[in-house]
Amino acid sequence: MIVAAPNWFTDEYLGIEIEQYIGFGLLAIAVTILHFTLLRLITIFVRRRYSGDDLSFWEVERRRLNRGILLVTAGITLLVGFPMLDFDPEIENVVNQIASLVAAVGVLQVAYRAIDIFMDVLARRATKTESKLDDSLVPLLRTAVRLFVTFVGLLFVLQNLDINVSSLIAGLGLGGLAIALAAQDTVRNLLGGVTIFADKPFEVGDWVVVDGVEGTVEAVGFRSTRVRTFYNSLISVPNGNLMDSGIDNMGQRRWRRYKTTLGVAYHTKPDQLQAFVEGIRAIIQANPGMRQDYYIVEFHGFGATSLDILVYCFIDAEDWNEELRTRHVLNLDIMRLAESLQVEFAFPTQTLHIANMPGQAQQLPDIPDRTDLRNVVNSFGPGGKSGQRVDQPITDGHESVLESPYAQADEG
Repeated sequence: MIVAAPNWFTDEYLGIEIEQYIGFGLLAIAVTILHFTLLRLITIFVRRRYSGDDLSFWEVERRRLNRGILLVTAGITLLVGFPMLDFDPEIENVVNQIASLVAAVGVLQVAYRAIDIFMDVLARRATKTESKLDDSLVPLLRTAVRLFVTFVGLLFVLQNLDINVSSLIAGLGLGGLAIALAAQDTVRNLLGGVTIFADKPFEVGDWVVVDGVEGTVEAVGFRSTRVRTFYNSLISVPNGNLMDSGIDNMGQRRWRRYKTTLGVAYHTKPDQLQAFVEGIRAIIQANPGMRQDYYIVEFHGFGATSLDILVYCFIDAEDWNEELRTRHVLNLDIMRLAESLQVEFAFPTQTLHIANMPGQAQQLPDIPDRTDLRNVVNSFGPGGKSGQRVDQPITDGHESVLESPYAQADEG
């Protein structure tokens, strides 16, 4: 038996029948039930699959989906249920457009939240890797994907508003060509950014010298790379310039070279000088922060005011601060060694000799005769006892090490 609806169902209020008001109410209830059902299903899925910190992370992400899901369910429910209320075609057409717009906005919000969730997952994984460049890549990918989704969603909304999307796309194509011709440098910089992310010539935090700029990389974008100089200024270098120029990545150095020349006083005795050279080698050998497979400490030459000792070695340091600390310790040890051996460091001096004094006869040093001179020279020649063709060490085991093929001392 079919029960007829009461007569008051067909009564009108403000031009709308009571049954249509009831239909609106039922649609609202349906939207609410569908919305909370979807959220409940997502909650059950998340709590069954994750726990601990992961559960907290996904609980936050689930709440971010709330508004988008509500708009989608409301829009779809209106699109499906409103035609059943038997409104005038004009009203129905307007409501359908509004429902399509609401659903499209909801889909965009859900898409944005989904993108954020995916990128947050990537960001959490990126923090666990050794490379810092992928930490900068995640925000850029987030922006690029959101722009693409926004463009697609805008086209969908325009299509639902009965706007000719095809002609619009054609117009955008011509306009895009004009913009591309006028913005070649921008495109070049974008390609340079893609190249940097693909090749990874440096990472965030590396000390680089590039395109006349020296400093620490702070951020890498699609258009430019920001470098913090040692004057604490921030310079943005276009990625196109980075792509065309050489990049000297000082941060990737395994070893940091330390080269210096020590000048000691000319009155230093040969054995004293030899002991000082061997002592510096011993200091390098005993320092765990120094490279042990390649270093040079030798009596290098006769300077204008000093006997010059070349110290050429490498420091094992992760950053500049550690390098400076190792240099500090090395230099102090060399100073203590010089003090212990009574070796004096030279400084530019001039000695003035007065040949004649009034009333005094000039005194000249005794000159050896030709026989004595010949004997001295021969003692330094082949078979002589004074000369040494091979370095005669005072101690054992403190020699320069030249075995490494990875570094060569320059001759200058």
